[in-house]
Amino acid sequence: MKEWKTLDRESRIKAANGKEFDIVIIGGGITGAGIAREAALRNLSFCIIEKEDFAFGTSSRSSKLFHGGMRYLGQGEFGLVRESTTERNWLAYSIPNLVRPLGFLYSSYENSKDSPFMVKFGITFYTILSDWFSKYKTFRKSRVMKPKQVEEWEPELAQEVDGIGKIKMSGFYYDTNCDDSRVTLETIKDSLILQKNSEAFSYCKVNKVEGDAVKTVYFEDAISKETFSVKSKAVVSATGIWTDHLLKTIGAESDRIFPTKGVHLVVDNEQLKNHAALGIRHLTDGRFFFILKRNNLSIIGTTDTKYPKDEPTLDYPYCTKEDADYLLSTINKMFPHAKITYKDIIGTWAGVRPLIKPANAKSESDVSRTHEIFEEKGVVSIAGGKSTTHRYMAEELIHYLEKTGRIAKQDKKLMKKGFSKQPYLFSCTRKDFDTMVNKNNLDMVGSPEQQEYLWQQYGKGGVEILSTIAANPALGEEIVAGKPYSLAEFEYIAKYEQPVHLKDMLVRRTEAQWRVHWSNQKQLAEAVAPVVAKANNWTKDQTAAEIKDYLQYVYDSVAFIPGAEALTK
Repeated sequence: MKEWKTLDRESRIKAANGKEFDIVIIGGGITGAGIAREAALRNLSFCIIEKEDFAFGTSSRSSKLFHGGMRYLGQGEFGLVRESTTERNWLAYSIPNLVRPLGFLYSSYENSKDSPFMVKFGITFYTILSDWFSKYKTFRKSRVMKPKQVEEWEPELAQEVDGIGKIKMSGFYYDTNCDDSRVTLETIKDSLILQKNSEAFSYCKVNKVEGDAVKTVYFEDAISKETFSVKSKAVVSATGIWTDHLLKTIGAESDRIFPTKGVHLVVDNEQLKNHAALGIRHLTDGRFFFILKRNNLSIIGTTDTKYPKDEPTLDYPYCTKEDADYLLSTINKMFPHAKITYKDIIGTWAGVRPLIKPANAKSESDVSRTHEIFEEKGVVSIAGGKSTTHRYMAEELIHYLEKTGRIAKQDKKLMKKGFSKQPYLFSCTRKDFDTMVNKNNLDMVGSPEQQEYLWQQYGKGGVEILSTIAANPALGEEIVAGKPYSLAEFEYIAKYEQPVHLKDMLVRRTEAQWRVHWSNQKQLAEAVAPVVAKANNWTKDQTAAEIKDYLQYVYDSVAFIPGAEALTK
């Protein structure tokens, strides 16, 4: 496995200074990562330049799903659903440890917007669009459930709700859950291994693009404060919600992005007791949101509200008291025995979607998830879309670059549709993982729960983490009781995944920021910070500052919860 340490970062940036790449990609989210992988598979060199951490924006703050978008059927976006479901199926086969099947229940109530016919038609058509003439099929088939079956399957779900009446029938179908930021990171790591003459730099902000046929991209390293440059005939903006900001930096007048905020609340699954995921409509305004099962947690969200476009706000959206109240007002009626209050919330996160709003959109929920490729000032931008379709979007982008002469004409085989639907280097099935564990005599290392977690998050890399624990069992001990995080895992991240800050480690390399209760975050941060400090050569003052900064971030995400102010003391 190729090491990717933070201490090597500065020397790699200096070595790349002035170098020409086949493609310069501005933006290190899932779209930029997907473009890098498309390039690498075609032996094209690339350089990713990201102003914050990889997956810093929407790519780590989604609903943690790769899904087709059942609700888009109601908007007539059949092409988008076909595109999304087929990509979802390929991802589930290609990255089985990170992208896993998740069953969804979608119900029709007496007075709800969705009739029994619509639900039955929706789940049937959803499966047809997914599997028809597709190489990769949905793992399990959808089905219709009568009210009695729903009651047996989800006994805590109210069979009758004020305002919408009784359940008339339900549809059960499958999408997939994922760790969105880890998929982004694994895609970048894949790309760097496949194309050895390429680079990916985080915490580097582009401040100028100059030139005609060959453009020079100037960027400032946020750590050293030095300015560097790279060159390319193909400069691509994959900056998501910051697309307009980036284009204005280079002198283009762009006003294409319509940002909407979505928040998620995390509670213990023992409280909601949902067995599957559920798609439900808010009882006040009819907006669609999810209740997701994620191991022993339940995730509630997302909202869909218009959001300001100023850059500091875009960088750090948070869940507010109003956001939480909006979600809980419906949840506590749909699950009346749960009685969820603020004190039951383990953590939250909020993200901003980079949507392109058509003129006929009536509300935030009506904004399409389709993507666009366009040019301004010689920079090619790709914006909009869904994380599920990142491979398809990147493939279209590569074809566009070839068509416009920005990259050399490629062999027909390399440009064949679906060429990049190839397995990821570090992904593996649970069966293959167990075979590797057995071969390395690691069967008895760690608990079954820890092995399951390491397989899910790291695939083949989980075997190396288990080997570290076998050599030093103390490194495998739980940092926070009942949670799978260990020092061995964080040492692996420090060695192979270039975390520049403590937040990178706990917010994006792992999901610890919302999977560990906010009241235990100080304990977690103080245990993990020394690992990052050693890897990054921090002083004691730097380490203390990193802990303080992280805990402030956690506090801001739960500031409406009584007692959370203890995080900042």
